[in-house]
Amino acid sequence: MVLLAALSVLAVSVIIYEAPAASAYHNPPTQVWSGTLTVGSTGSGLGCDNADSTGLHCIPNELLTDGSFTYGGATYNIWSVRLFNNQLVFGTNNAVPDSARSALTLHVGSAQFPLAGATTSGTSMILSSTGLSWSAGDTIQLRLTAPPTLQPCERLPAGYQILLGGYLDAADGTICANSD
Repeated sequence: MVLLAALSVLAVSVIIYEAPAASAYHNPPTQVWSGTLTVGSTGSGLGCDNADSTGLHCIPNELLTDGSFTYGGATYNIWSVRLFNNQLVFGTNNAVPDSARSALTLHVGSAQFPLAGATTSGTSMILSSTGLSWSAGDTIQLRLTAPPTLQPCERLPAGYQILLGGYLDAADGTICANSD
């Protein structure tokens, strides 16, 4: 009898372990661009700026290791990544459309800045109250991400069964799986 009770407890814990909460599943963001900035002291703040008269340009192999990204079928050259008066300026050669800005997030070290929250001035996106602090010579990891690319559901023949710690019968033939 004691053995039967112990086996019941073990079976319940295995079932609980095999049924993770839905929040345990996620799709990571899609990386659009990454680069390393070596911070320079420009005439208009700290960072890099292709329009800077002191020559502290963002062009690759100067202060920024990768100076362009492609998103939504368009390619953008990065002209400015600079910190000035607690504002982060991220400038490109062409204006990034609202639809792209609303999807992109700029990561600066461990901080994240959705570009949807940026104000624009010409081809620059300006993020206020960043709390960032740089010094000339610092190296800063930068990257742009977009929401994850979701895979469509797969249609299978009705009655198809999948083993996931038990059987799941998709009577309507639609199977959608989360990836982790």
